[in-house]
Amino acid sequence: MSDPHVEGWWPMNPGNGAGRPEDALVRRGLWVYAVVVIAAASAVVPFADHHLGSHPNLILAFLVLMPTADLLTAYLLVQQFLAHGRLATLTLSTVYLFSSLVMIAYAVAFTRAQQTDGGSAWSEVCAPLLGLVVVMGFPVLVVAQQWLVTAVPSRHRDVTRSRRPTAVAILAAAALVAAAAVAGVVIGVPAWFPALYQSGSATTFGRILYGAALPVITACLLMVARDLRHRAQVERWVVVAISASLAAAILTLVAPRYTVGFYAARVALLLSSAVVLTALLAQTASLYRRLTAAHDDLHRAHRELSRRADHLMTANRELETADAWKSDILATLSHEINQPLAVIAAYSEELTHDWDLTTDDERRASALVLGERVDDLLGMAAHLLALCRAERGEIQTRPAVLPVERILTRLTDNLTRQARMRLDADHGPSGTAVWADPVHTHEVLTNFVTNAVKYSPGDIHISATPNDTGTMVLFAVSDEGNGVPPEFVAHLFDRFTQADRGGAARAGAGFGLYLSRLLTEANHGDLWYEAVVPHGSRFVLALPSAPSGPPALSRVDHADGAATG
Repeated sequence: MSDPHVEGWWPMNPGNGAGRPEDALVRRGLWVYAVVVIAAASAVVPFADHHLGSHPNLILAFLVLMPTADLLTAYLLVQQFLAHGRLATLTLSTVYLFSSLVMIAYAVAFTRAQQTDGGSAWSEVCAPLLGLVVVMGFPVLVVAQQWLVTAVPSRHRDVTRSRRPTAVAILAAAALVAAAAVAGVVIGVPAWFPALYQSGSATTFGRILYGAALPVITACLLMVARDLRHRAQVERWVVVAISASLAAAILTLVAPRYTVGFYAARVALLLSSAVVLTALLAQTASLYRRLTAAHDDLHRAHRELSRRADHLMTANRELETADAWKSDILATLSHEINQPLAVIAAYSEELTHDWDLTTDDERRASALVLGERVDDLLGMAAHLLALCRAERGEIQTRPAVLPVERILTRLTDNLTRQARMRLDADHGPSGTAVWADPVHTHEVLTNFVTNAVKYSPGDIHISATPNDTGTMVLFAVSDEGNGVPPEFVAHLFDRFTQADRGGAARAGAGFGLYLSRLLTEANHGDLWYEAVVPHGSRFVLALPSAPSGPPALSRVDHADGAATG
């Protein structure tokens, strides 16, 4: 019966015996081997008593190879048990171990029989009786172990699986003790048993024993075959070994020693052991291939999991960066928006409560301040919208030929009257132009000039000059302020950063220069900061020079940045 907990190497349905497609092929192959062995033995019977004489080398080969094959089979079955914990596999390995040990005792007895005269106990009792134990004992023990596995309670099977090395040691010791007991009784006190052979032929008692062995072995074969579909594939090959035992019993019954039947019986046993051992080795190799394939699949799965883990970590870092960006911008805006809102609230309250007490000039000045603060909020919102698009990589440029003179004129026209009075512009060589997006260019230069107006009480100078190679035009905005602290220069164009200006009030949200860098990079330009000696700052914007030549290039002629052909 099958082990209810471990069905072998793969799941099978006990109701119909269906497992893998090769299951049916294995069962058919087993019966082919079994039928061939029995049929061959039956074919040898008519001339089984043909005398061939003693061939010591052939007999020695059998005496060495037979127990060796059974020992290897027992070892492979033990390895299967250690891997899968199926109790039936362990008990079957014990049967093979017992058979191999008795076979060793038979080899010793048969060798002693050849060394003595034909009437010795070795020749008449010990060797033939141990041979009978090998031929008939193996099928009987196979059926017995099958019944034993069925009778063992499930809790004991669980203990066996949990303590596999201990179970192997106990049953191996039991097999050794049983084989030693059988060999000890047969060899130690042969007088207890009547002679099975005399003068090289079976006695009446011997023929009775071997005659009784035939139905016993046949019954064992049928009992094992009846439950074959419930056994693991590794255990099914025992059918071939039992068939060989049946063939050996038939040939031994009809053939004296050193005849065709005598040698054919041993060849049948040896070939059956070789077939079973080869099948186990093939299944072991198949298991190794499956394990190798599973290891390769596992390795590929590990690489795929590692790759996905890397992607997940990257996505997690991006989410953390986005979350930090959101937190930074909310914190920055919540701080920076308070100043213009506070000014707007203060002037609104003053105008509301003291309207009749204020002059027209005071009202006009208050309205001007309110307008400037509203402009600050609108500028902050515009910067934020542009920054959000830039962070997502959505900066779209519409480059055009921009004359430097027109760029600086538009820049100064959009400044307040007070700022224009402090600004000095140098247009550079006549006809100088750049190839860039007009809106982005105006945004960056306006940011430079606005910062200069905020942080410098003195004059502001802006110039535009080609570089030494003529490939770039450098716009430089210089002021006479305190400059940027040296330790902050490296972070000047980072997001949400502002330098500590010695207790001066913060102005702006700290992302104007960062946005300027993104817009400049989108237009294939560059920007940097230079300290002015003895004091002051210079921000430089480098943009590609406009291409020259016959092709008509769009030119910006309107202050709003619209391009016309």
